[in-house]
Amino acid sequence: MGVLDEAADILDHVADRIESHGWSLCPCGDKHGQARIDARVLDALRGDADLVRTAGAGVDG
Repeated sequence: MGVLDEAADILDHVADRIESHGWSLCPCGDKHGQARIDARVLDALRGDADLVRTAGAGVDG
């Protein structure tokens, strides 16, 4: 496993935590409407993980 694979796995892990365990980007811990932002970050993390995997496939291939 290379560095890019590890980076993609970390991005997926954080996305999973946001999705499954209610992690939020807001450090205060209160619920005040950040769910929409958290959902957008979730999409960005998944997209970044896919991009890293694609880049890694180009390096390995």
